[in-house]
Amino acid sequence: MDNKIYLVWLHFIWITQKKLNIIFENNSDYKDFFDKLSIDILRKYWFSEKQSLFILDRKKKIDFNNILKKLERRNVKIITCLDEEYPEEFNIIFNKPYFFYLRWIIEKKPKFSIVWARKITSYWEKVINNIIPELSKYFITVSWWAAWCDTFVHKSTIKNNNKTISIIWTWIDIDYPVSNNKLYQDIVDNWWAIISIFPLWEVWNPYNFPIRNELVSALWVWTLVIEAAKKSWTIITANLALEQWKDLFVVPGDIFNVNSVWCNNLIKSWSAKLVTNYIDILEEYNFINLLEKTNNSDVVKFSDKLEEKIYNLLSLESLSLDQISIKTKQDINLLSSKISLMEINWIIKRWLWWKYEIK
Repeated sequence: MDNKIYLVWLHFIWITQKKLNIIFENNSDYKDFFDKLSIDILRKYWFSEKQSLFILDRKKKIDFNNILKKLERRNVKIITCLDEEYPEEFNIIFNKPYFFYLRWIIEKKPKFSIVWARKITSYWEKVINNIIPELSKYFITVSWWAAWCDTFVHKSTIKNNNKTISIIWTWIDIDYPVSNNKLYQDIVDNWWAIISIFPLWEVWNPYNFPIRNELVSALWVWTLVIEAAKKSWTIITANLALEQWKDLFVVPGDIFNVNSVWCNNLIKSWSAKLVTNYIDILEEYNFINLLEKTNNSDVVKFSDKLEEKIYNLLSLESLSLDQISIKTKQDINLLSSKISLMEINWIIKRWLWWKYEIK
């Protein structure tokens, strides 16, 4: 039996992702830990006696065959933080998931999301129909599978034969909301990804929302806010994006609409960039400029491989000096000198929040 399946058993008996990171910091013998599980071992990892007894009791009640059948029926893969398939973006999360459940694959193409108020209006439907078809050619759409708004994003992406990822707030065997059953199957049938970090048979609950939202905001390069009231999950998601130094874009709204107040304030405070169509965003990430340069045979000339690597990174997202250092694995002093030369040569420029982007 695959060693990873014992992670599923451990997760099922309520050993959390946070605890798994601690327990398997220096080893990955999941079977050995599961087989030897005892109160004494759990005590070493700061489980109380009550928690330990609960865990050991659940271990006795595991229906191994039933769980295996569910995993096989849905072709679920177990991806740990030690695997190449584990997104490097998850590493920025303070309490990152040690592993997650995955249906199909996660491509390394840059990703984005769109967030808004729960119930879509006809105006915003027009906005999405204008933006999604073109943007999803260059970026993979990511959402958290809520009814109405996220459903609309997924449907629009699939309709245009582009790729999408859904991070759900239940276990991967639960199709919730029920109204999305067919859409869920459409995503799987087309080899697009569905991700969950929650234990087997975990149903939706409000405590899962912020955990799921943190994963979504970590995965995307940028997000677009098109509607948000003063108190909504949209604001929480936008704040997460800003905390993680992700690019934030906003579509301006009706000044008399309560769901537009926060969007307009983001623009006024320079926390987000105003956009009115998909071209604004494609230009931001140099897709329009690259196309024009290719057509005009105006190719950027680099002095070395490091300049080219920096340029390619900034063609996908705006980055600070620290972020460039992490992604290139280069010393900050060397990068500072290199970036200054690239600025002098008009290859890149410094923008908001001390982040760099392509000139």
